[in-house]
Amino acid sequence: MESETVVLVLRIWREVLGAETIEPTDDFFELGGHSLLGSQVLARLGKETGARLPLHLFKECPTLESFGHAVDAQVRAEGR
Repeated sequence: MESETVVLVLRIWREVLGAETIEPTDDFFELGGHSLLGSQVLARLGKETGARLPLHLFKECPTLESFGHAVDAQVRAEGR
């Protein structure tokens, strides 16, 4: 079972990338993502979670699964 944050990340990736189906091992950049779309993802996540997320997170955690868990960890670390 995924956390609410990971489910939120999936929804935002789908909307921003225009992809109906995204698997946990799918790479943001291979799905057509780039820095401008990444900035949109981070802005939306920040608005919904209050977490401050760096753009380089996409390079460090490019798959949906790794990115979602990193965001979840940051949200918990910030007490949100």
